Amino acid sequence: MNLAELLEQQAMALPVDERKKLAAKLLASGGAEQPSAKRRAGAASGRVHMAADFEAPLEDFDDYS
Repeated sequence: MNLAELLEQQAMALPVDERKKLAAKLLASGGAEQPSAKRRAGAASGRVHMAADFEAPLEDFDDYS
């Protein structure tokens, strides 16, 4: 049994007016949107910067070392 079948079973157990409300919400949401363009490797190149001391120990943890 897949997820769609399980959801349909649960929905059928609801009163008719609740099923109609649920159906209206599902239709209004429009389902999952597809991405407008394909992702491209390296598209964010140069946008992320790390501090030079990124790997340096933090003073807050001096008690634990």
